[in-house]
Amino acid sequence: MSLIVKNMMEDMVERKLDQMLPQLDVCSCEICRTDIICYALNRLKPKYVATSQGELLSKLDELSSTFDMSIVTQITTAAQIVKEFPRHGVK
Repeated sequence: MSLIVKNMMEDMVERKLDQMLPQLDVCSCEICRTDIICYALNRLKPKYVATSQGELLSKLDELSSTFDMSIVTQITTAAQIVKEFPRHGVK
């Protein structure tokens, strides 16, 4: 039996970015979107799970307003930086 280890924070950041993107006034191309996600994930504490139960508990954490605010803060900061220094036109 092999267990799959997953960082639930990746899904949480992607979902939150999808919600926030229309208000961020930043390019939504794949490069900029990935840069925003990477920047945010590198500054947030990972939430690793190895079971369905762990995934469920991690999703419950997502409902916490403090937890949600830390994700929003990191995405907002990342969007500002990516907007200022986009890589999509750099060769």
